[in-house]
Amino acid sequence: MTVLVAHASAHTSMAGVAEHIADRLMKSGYSAAVRPVDQIESLATYQAVVLGSAVHDQAWLPETAAFLRRFGDDLAKVPIWLFSARSLGDSIGFFDPNLTDPIASACDAGEALARSHEALHFRDHRYFAGIHRRGAWSRLGDLFLKVCGAAPGDYRNWRDINEWAMNIARELQGADRHRERRRLHVSVRGKA
Repeated sequence: MTVLVAHASAHTSMAGVAEHIADRLMKSGYSAAVRPVDQIESLATYQAVVLGSAVHDQAWLPETAAFLRRFGDDLAKVPIWLFSARSLGDSIGFFDPNLTDPIASACDAGEALARSHEALHFRDHRYFAGIHRRGAWSRLGDLFLKVCGAAPGDYRNWRDINEWAMNIARELQGADRHRERRRLHVSVRGKA
């Protein structure tokens, strides 16, 4: 089985997360290809997809939305997992720990997903914190981050990313076993 790990990144943190997920899937015995969403021509050779995008202004990047429009029918035929990078991940964020809960409460966590892929049926979605580089945001954004106690740094939680990727591998292994049991059942009983 070949898994596509597709990503859209405004900077570089999503590419690193995608490569890490693909590495974990390969260590679990799967073939995995990492590609930016705007460089994918077809999904015909993939049996599963892991799709990730940076989140800006509560929405996935435009190239991810274009990918979903282009390949929506194909994505409906394969298992798909989603991940997003933003300032607040599911387990860590850029902000002072005392401000993380109030900021998270003020954000509609489902809005970015709802805007980009309302009809997409996915197995799981995770938010991961990305990399905060000084000057990568607007002046107002940088001021907001400074006031909220955010220091520049790499906030990607590799342990969390590893666990999530291994959960995907376990789900794929379960699907493989189910498919094999059905194949054996049909071969023993004859074609229906």
